[in-house]
Amino acid sequence: MICAMNMIAFFLAKILPDPPAGTPNEILQDGVDFFGLWIARIGGFVAFAGMVKFALSISHDDAKEQLQSIFTMISGFMIRSAVGKLDIFKIPAVYTEVAANTEFKAIMTFIGSWTRRVGALGLLIGGIMFALAIKDNNAVSKITGLRALSTGAIIAAVSALLPKFVV
Repeated sequence: MICAMNMIAFFLAKILPDPPAGTPNEILQDGVDFFGLWIARIGGFVAFAGMVKFALSISHDDAKEQLQSIFTMISGFMIRSAVGKLDIFKIPAVYTEVAANTEFKAIMTFIGSWTRRVGALGLLIGGIMFALAIKDNNAVSKITGLRALSTGAIIAAVSALLPKFVV
C-alpha cells in the first residue's frame, strides 16, 4: 500500500509543474498556461476517442453513429486549437488605453475567427449529413443536412461582417 502511494506521488511530481510563485499577474498567467496545457491534452484525447469511434462505426454502416463520431473528433480538434490562442489573455501589469484597445481587438479577432470556423464546420457537417442521407435515401435526413449546410453558410457570412462593427 505504501509502495503504491509512493509511486503515485512520484508520478504526480513528474507530471505536475512546480507551484507558481511571483506577482499576482505572473501567478494568474501560470494558471492560464497550466489549464491551457491540460485542456489541450483533453482535447487531443477527445479527438483520438472520436477517431477510434469513427473507425469502429465504419463496419456498422450506421450513418448516425458515424456522424456522432465525426462530431466528437472535430470537437476535440476545436478544443485543442482554441487553447492554442491563449496568448490573447496576457494580463499587463498596468492597463493603458492602448493596451486595453489592443487586447479588445485581439479578443474580437479571436471571436471572429472562431465564428467563421464554426460556420465552416456547419458547412462541412451539413455536407456530410446530406451525403450520408443520399446514401441511405432518407428524405428527412436530406432536409436536415441542407438546413445544417445553409446555417453554416449564414454563420460564416455573418462572421465576415464582424470587422465592420469593431473598430
